[in-house]
Amino acid sequence: MRMRHWLSLGLLAFLLVIGLPAAAQTPITPSIESVTFTVGDWETGAQSGLVTGENGLQAENGRHTAVYTSPSITAPFQFNALVPRWIADIPDGAAMEIFVRTAKTPGIWGEWYDIHPNEDWTEPGSTASVGEMILAPDTDQTHRYAQYRIIFMPGTAVRSPNLQEFTLTFIDSTAGPTMEEMLAQQAKLDAAQRPSNAPDSYPRPSVISRTVWCIYADCTYTAGLEYSPATHLIVHHTVSSNDNTNWVATVRAIWNYHTYTQNWGDIGYNYLIDPNGIIYEGHLNADYLNLDVIGTHASAANAGGLGTALLGTFTTPEEYPVSGTPSQAMLTSLANLFAWKADQRNIEILDASRMVNTSWGLPHIMGHRDVYGGTNTLCPGGNAHALLPWLRTAVAQRLGQVSPYTFVSETSSAFSKSNAIWHEAPGGCGWQGHAYYTWSVTNPASSTNWGEWRLTLPQTGYYEIEVYAPYCDTNNSETTGATYEIRHNGVTDTAVVSHQANVGLWMSLGTYYLTAGQTASVYLSDLTTTDSGVGVWFDDIRFRPVTDVSISDLAPADGWVKQNPVDFTWQISNPTGVQTTTLEVAADAAFSNVLLTQTWGTAVTNFSHTFTQDYTTLYWRVRTINTGGQSMSPTASFGLDTTPPTSAVTALTHHVAAGYFDVAWEGADAVSGMAGYTVQYRAGGAVDWSTLVTHTLA
Repeated sequence: MRMRHWLSLGLLAFLLVIGLPAAAQTPITPSIESVTFTVGDWETGAQSGLVTGENGLQAENGRHTAVYTSPSITAPFQFNALVPRWIADIPDGAAMEIFVRTAKTPGIWGEWYDIHPNEDWTEPGSTASVGEMILAPDTDQTHRYAQYRIIFMPGTAVRSPNLQEFTLTFIDSTAGPTMEEMLAQQAKLDAAQRPSNAPDSYPRPSVISRTVWCIYADCTYTAGLEYSPATHLIVHHTVSSNDNTNWVATVRAIWNYHTYTQNWGDIGYNYLIDPNGIIYEGHLNADYLNLDVIGTHASAANAGGLGTALLGTFTTPEEYPVSGTPSQAMLTSLANLFAWKADQRNIEILDASRMVNTSWGLPHIMGHRDVYGGTNTLCPGGNAHALLPWLRTAVAQRLGQVSPYTFVSETSSAFSKSNAIWHEAPGGCGWQGHAYYTWSVTNPASSTNWGEWRLTLPQTGYYEIEVYAPYCDTNNSETTGATYEIRHNGVTDTAVVSHQANVGLWMSLGTYYLTAGQTASVYLSDLTTTDSGVGVWFDDIRFRPVTDVSISDLAPADGWVKQNPVDFTWQISNPTGVQTTTLEVAADAAFSNVLLTQTWGTAVTNFSHTFTQDYTTLYWRVRTINTGGQSMSPTASFGLDTTPPTSAVTALTHHVAAGYFDVAWEGADAVSGMAGYTVQYRAGGAVDWSTLVTHTLA
């Protein structure tokens, strides 16, 4: 869990100066207070079949059901949001149900809310569970009274559930500007700021900034911010009311709870979107044009994951008592936001990769539950999770990203499977929200499960075939010897890959010469030579036309080429018979804006070109024509930044009495942005420099 902190270096303290917009209004004091109930408090209220002891409240021996109902609780102040939290020991086979209701007027109660643990707000390994946020209805705006009821059901367990502690956190987040005032203020801020997008980039959608909606003194701070470039885009839901329409008050209530009760130092999500399509900036980010702040929303996927929460609850009726479906305005804003970030970070939408802190692969657009293999959390709810295939397509269309692959789903008519016992991936896990799996066997007589994908080929030529094994939690590992048969042109080729080593990633089976009009298929069974009793996955496969051309990666891990001329190199596996070789470089992925075309009448494998300017993104590919037809390499991209950044120390103030210096620095780079600063010092008369900070983004 990341919290705000300062780095102290002996007597020298370096205070980073970050230029933040001036607050839109005078900061106010947050209204948030928690009331905790333990054993002594449960002597009042209505009890049925309960006993209290040193450890807590539980059902009497032999009781199938026991109930505790609290007296009416007067909150410390009028509140519009209420969050329950509890510590309980619930044995396997037992259950404990929690209900909470609120009132504006004594005795005139609203409905009982059936409270369930909100996994998104419950810290991993914590003994406490956090429930859903309850919001006062629009007609009342705020309430003053609360009541809770606990039902103990020992079930088949040898002992009753035991409640040790119950907490209600009251929040009043109603103060602040109206939506009309915020939109007007944001429009003025946007007009005063420099353009946020390069001319050829996808525009950042309108966002209500923290300066506008976050009205508390602690909303602006400089310490403890950490950054990592976004590689994956993650969808959440806030598990809050779908009916309350004061959405900015809900955002502020979440900020209060995350900041003060959870002690996360800020709201966990990077962005939030309400049902009207209004986007709110979440976790503080010093410079969203160049940096991606690490939030607190998806555990191992915090670093590199841009977490966006849909305000509301979007589970299915089967998953949860409360259900809902994201509005079209909400989905449109989500697609626009993800398109902006994907364009900014060159994220290939229809692909998957490992993250900074994961050893498994994940789709570049995913739901929160996918981080954990479809289990551990329902987030973003089944109704929102089912829309991820639509969302990927919508974002890709906005960016003009066209996958070179043709996908074949295991749910399509092009897939056949044996009549056997099959398991389906949990929680909508799988490339398109579904996948089959079975357990491996090594004895041919025990093999019962097989599947076959049929390929429809647009033309005769070479094709690379890839398969996918999703990262799904089945309480088991995956096979290391998935044996695929590629059946084509009257022959059968075999390719063996490890699902275990490549789970969550696309795996290549190799390149094959396939003939249009003839049956070609990919066959997989549960039979392996490496293991037994572990997972074998049957998910989407994909194929793309290739020739004998592959290209080399021009740029290092950061994606930037820093020298001019640029040296292009590629490989032609079968140069004999090549009639022409063509190198193309374009400013867009669709190659509608081609900057360089160079053609040779033979097999050529390298070329150097001097560009007249720097570019944030360039795309390049190589085509060959030979007696067998045309071949094209995959498209690769890189940024060209040959101009060094500028940097300078802008202030050095010696606080003599306190014994430290304040140092401020700044810099700029027009194309790639600042990768980091190294700050050095030396005392008077010294020859060598000493390093204080290395490669910081502060």
